[in-house]
Amino acid sequence: MKVSKLNLHRLYAFPAVFLFIFTIAIFRYVNKFFADVNLEQILFFINTSAEGVDAHLLKLFIEHCILTPSLYALAICYLPEITLSRFKIPAVKIGWNTFISVLSLLLTVGYFFYKTDCDMIHYFFLNEKTDFYEKHFSDPRKADIHFTKKKNLIILHIESLETTFKNKSFFGENMLADLQNIETEGVQFSNFQDGYATDWTQGSVMALFTGMPTKYHYLVNKIGRKMHFFKGYYSLGKILKDNGYYMLSIQGSEGNFGGMTEFLRDNAFDEFIDEDTIRRDYPQFEKKGSWGYTDDIVFEVAKDKIGQLKEHQPYFLYVQTVDTHVGYTPETEKYPHIENTYYNIIRHTVACLANFLKWLKTRPDYANTVVVIAGDHLRMGEDFPMPTERHIYNLFLNTEKTQNTDRIFTQVDMFPSVIEAMGGTIKNHRLGIGTSVFGSEKTFAELYSAEYLEKTLEKRNDLYERIFLPKHQ
Repeated sequence: MKVSKLNLHRLYAFPAVFLFIFTIAIFRYVNKFFADVNLEQILFFINTSAEGVDAHLLKLFIEHCILTPSLYALAICYLPEITLSRFKIPAVKIGWNTFISVLSLLLTVGYFFYKTDCDMIHYFFLNEKTDFYEKHFSDPRKADIHFTKKKNLIILHIESLETTFKNKSFFGENMLADLQNIETEGVQFSNFQDGYATDWTQGSVMALFTGMPTKYHYLVNKIGRKMHFFKGYYSLGKILKDNGYYMLSIQGSEGNFGGMTEFLRDNAFDEFIDEDTIRRDYPQFEKKGSWGYTDDIVFEVAKDKIGQLKEHQPYFLYVQTVDTHVGYTPETEKYPHIENTYYNIIRHTVACLANFLKWLKTRPDYANTVVVIAGDHLRMGEDFPMPTERHIYNLFLNTEKTQNTDRIFTQVDMFPSVIEAMGGTIKNHRLGIGTSVFGSEKTFAELYSAEYLEKTLEKRNDLYERIFLPKHQ
């Protein structure tokens, strides 16, 4: 059978068939290179800029989610014609276009609901609600926060960094060995876990600044709108700004990706340094990664900016890294004794982090600077095996707080914990739905199971929606 003789009317079913295969492909892609997808993440990225996404991951997306589904969809659309021609069976009118279109659409809807745990059914049709926030939300504006001494604050948010990487018996290598000496000078908590809607970078960042998970269910009808996240909320950034802090953020990737620059601007930051800024202001550095400048360069830029911050006292420096993101393989220094490419990248980032901390300790103002090192979430994807028991990395340096380090907590608890690590006082140790691990109150992760919190927090809540998307936005 010649291709020229194929009936073009078969392509009427192509959009529906492609949509079904595309839906399967995109969930497989996300699970492979990121994590189990949920509706919050899907709606978040629909509503924010994709500018600055890693070119390698984009190439894989086109291959796995566009080209391959297209080929399969073409084959399915022409299946009757190919089959009849191959076996020389007389053509019969079987309504293949209509049948396969309807079936594909039904399967698409069913598969989507299945993979998102029927979130949309629960949210829009059952309209399930919770009063969790009315019972437990602590408004930062009413928290009566005081600082006895205004120390500088540096938060180093390290992509996918886990305490788990110390497990030499599992990995054959302690990938955090370079941090061992400095860890003895700080405070580490034992059980830092992913929380509900905070197990991805943007969700983790927003939890750090607000003590709240990031939900997007009700944004489904606001596609294309420029979003402002918690714009009217009294966040970590606004608290520090009101206390006279100069606010600076640094990252090696594109700041617009995921709406991060917009979020930080809404949170009172004065200065933003990202890929474009580094390219313009630091021409001596070569871009070695498809997702931006590598972590070693990010820390060099941080050193330079800290040297310029003497006139801005006190200051808050927020640094994000990206090299250790799942599926990302930037050009970094290699560790010859480790064969796994991703192990090398993790070791490289950790070495850069350790060198930065050693440099920081030489500064005269180090004793007056609280440093918080934290992974943003557990490592996603399936690029290498991981042990069953896993914890996000955390380390607090130069805090004067005494505490019980055997704590269970999630990203929302970082907001009040950072405030108290700096010497700030919070009446009930809570901000948002986060609880300080430096206080005596139990976190909600200690009071309730992860399953209970997920089932509860995924429900609608009027107070949450008023906080998240105030009317004046």
